[in-house]
Formats: sequence, C-alpha cells, structure tokens
Amino acid sequence: MPRFFVEEEIPAEATNWGISGDDARHMRTVLRMVPGDELTLCDGRRTDIQAKILALTSNVVELSLGERRANQTESPLEIWLFQGLPKSDKMDSIIQKSVELGVSRIIPVACERSVAKIEARDVARKTERWNKIAREAAKQCGRGLLPLVEAPVSFREAIRLATDTDLALIPWESERDQSIRRLLTTEEPRLLVLQKNGQRPRVAILIGPEGGFSRAEIEHALESGLHPVTLGQRILRTETAGPAVLAMLGYQFEPF
Repeated sequence: MPRFFVEEEIPAEATNWGISGDDARHMRTVLRMVPGDELTLCDGRRTDIQAKILALTSNVVELSLGERRANQTESPLEIWLFQGLPKSDKMDSIIQKSVELGVSRIIPVACERSVAKIEARDVARKTERWNKIAREAAKQCGRGLLPLVEAPVSFREAIRLATDTDLALIPWESERDQSIRRLLTTEEPRLLVLQKNGQRPRVAILIGPEGGFSRAEIEHALESGLHPVTLGQRILRTETAGPAVLAMLGYQFEPF
C-alpha cells in the first residue's frame, strides 16, 4: 500500500485530510490513483493512519481517515550518520541504504581527503535532492519517521555535533583491538538504562571519505572523546562502512 508522510501531527479527532504539493502530484500522475484507492499516512508522531481517497483536484488530494496505529518500524536508537563526502553519486546509495537500516539523521562532512567538493551555490539543490531520496526510501521500507539529510558541515563541526550524543563511534582502519561488539559490552547497559527511562539513546557514527580520515582528524576525534572501532579484518569502502555499522547496531538493539 502506498505510504506518505506528513510532518505535523494529525489530530485524533480529524476524519479528513488534504495532501498537496509533490505527494499529490505523485499520487495523481505517477501512481494514477483514483477515488476509492487506499494508502497509509504517517504523521510526525509515528502514527500510521489508513486513508482512502475521496477526490483529486489539480492541487489537492482529499482523504478520508480511518484506523490509526502506532508505527513499530523505528529503531530504539536515534542514529546520526556523519558521512565523509564521497565521489560521484555514492551519496545517493548511502542515503537509501542507511534509511532502510534505521538512520535518523545524515550529515555530510567535508573532510581533508574528500575528493568531492560542493560549491556554496549547489548546497541547497544537493540537499533537497538528498532529502527526496531519503523520503522515497522511507516510504518504501515503511519507516515511522522521516530521516533528515542536512547540509554539509566541516569535520570540526561534525565532531562538535557528535559529542552531543550518548555514544560516538569512529571506524578507523588503524584500530585493531576495539570492535563494536567489545565496545557495546561496556556501553550497552548504559544505553539500555536510558531506554528504560523513556529516552531514545543517540548514537553517532563518523565515516571517512574514500581516502579515510587524516591523522590530524583522527587525533582531534580521539581528543574529543570519540571511540575508535574496527569493522573487521577487511577495509570497507566508504559506501559500505556506514550501512555495515547500522546493521551491527540493528542486530544488537532491535527486537527481531
């Protein structure tokens, strides 16, 4: 069943709702939906609402609202992926797969060894496109919240943001001893306590670009309290590393 997001909370007493903009055009011109067709609306409070199309105009799709239920697809963690800017269109795949694996927030990072450079005049266009990819991936995989892709930041700004989380990881090819499994043996009980207290623990993941992090960047990250981890005996590509960590965290924390 097609799925669409609305950012605001839909009041419990509402029996009708209107969809406009790109989603309305998508329903009408791409999906060829007609009155009587059913879909799922997901609002900003992780509520899935069954809806039926009443009417379609050139600007608005009018919906009748039905059964409501709490969405159960979100990770118990709020995961922030700081992704070193990769070359070509690799960011598209990283966003898509990360959304499928439960990421909450994606922050592109301009690192010392980033080959890709984004001109200031292109930031808004790129960010809009990336958020569109995230939105489509969230629809496809049944997410309850819409992940946000932010405008690129500097490495130092990324570190500043990452230190505002409950656990910040930086996979590094020179780390040999500290695996994610070993780190979580120590850190998981603390995160579970936060969950029991009604909080959603924040976890940051910093992934380098194709050339990895520079020594100066690693030193700054370690001085700031980030945890270096190894992802195993093989060196992973930048487009593989982030989704790999997300999958590891999902295996550890999600109620399969």
